[in-house]
Amino acid sequence: MMRDVRAPAFVAALGLLAAAGCGQKRGAAGLVKSSVLGTYPKETVALLVIEVKKVRKLGADISWVKDLASVAESDGGPLKEIIDRFGRDTMTQVDRISLAVVPTGDDRLAYGALAEGSFGPAKMRAALGGQEILTVVEAGGKLDISLSVLPDGSLALGPRRVLEVMRGNAAARGHGLDANELLLGPLEQVRPEAQFWGSIDCRNLAEIVRRSTEAGDLAGLPLSSRAANSLLSLAFRGTIGGSVEIDLLGLADAEANARTLADSARGIVALGRVGAGSGQAKEWLEFLDGIRIEQSGTDVILRASIPPKTMQSLVGHMVSTQGTSLPAEEGLAGAPAAAVTGQPPEAGPAPGLPAPAAPAPGGADPPNAPAPAPPGP
Repeated sequence: MMRDVRAPAFVAALGLLAAAGCGQKRGAAGLVKSSVLGTYPKETVALLVIEVKKVRKLGADISWVKDLASVAESDGGPLKEIIDRFGRDTMTQVDRISLAVVPTGDDRLAYGALAEGSFGPAKMRAALGGQEILTVVEAGGKLDISLSVLPDGSLALGPRRVLEVMRGNAAARGHGLDANELLLGPLEQVRPEAQFWGSIDCRNLAEIVRRSTEAGDLAGLPLSSRAANSLLSLAFRGTIGGSVEIDLLGLADAEANARTLADSARGIVALGRVGAGSGQAKEWLEFLDGIRIEQSGTDVILRASIPPKTMQSLVGHMVSTQGTSLPAEEGLAGAPAAAVTGQPPEAGPAPGLPAPAAPAPGGADPPNAPAPAPPGP
């Protein structure tokens, strides 16, 4: 009698699918691994992502969103010179922008930025005169400002050394941010449906800051040094409606330290209520009343709601002070268009980012950091 082999084959196929699924990253971590975000240097200690396409849909309904866009695109704004070089139609095609904080290897911090969208790679490269990396601002021994177009057409901005690493990572995936478990772990709890999201490697970032400051510690933080140093990672996500809803998902190194962090945060909120001045009390108290702090095991979860009037006030202040930016022409390096304006993070030369494509022989990846597990993502 002929044996039916379809059932065992079906079971085997399900097993293969399950095994493949176990290796996939959930939430925003999966998006990093599958997108150009994964080309940021592996040593990245902080990531901020803004889903421009989703925010753009809100612009017609929320006045402060329109005001914020006008600041970014105005004369002297951070997008003005990019608009002049690539065209305003290109900016309307941007779907996502992101910023990464990258150590340079000498206890200093550099940066990288990406603009992803539906623009064509050929058009973007033509705007750079066919160069792989175009330096538009020399910085006299500090961080330069350079531009590059990655293979998918995304525009990368940052110091030349950072962009060289990103281009190498784009050609050989799996050696950049897409292999950094210290940032990917927390991002598994972040839904990419949010309008903005990201994560911070608190332990490594704090250590770099500690070594680079004259004080030698983080005394400026409103928490005890021991409590602050116990925070391993922080993931965040935000949604924009009438108000701005923000979730902060922190992971401490021990349950007792998580309790200390939660209690300290509650104390800061209480002090804020006591110190509210009469002129700002209503908006300030509305903001403080919207903060909820929870602690479970090593997880600390803070949820905040920023009222519409508070956001309008903050953005209104930005609009009123917008005209104080640095001259756009300063520090040109022979670029065919004007320099990209705005100030990059203060740091020294970027001498030693590792090679982009291949990990060091015998080098161990950073240990996995357990992801925070908020109730109901």
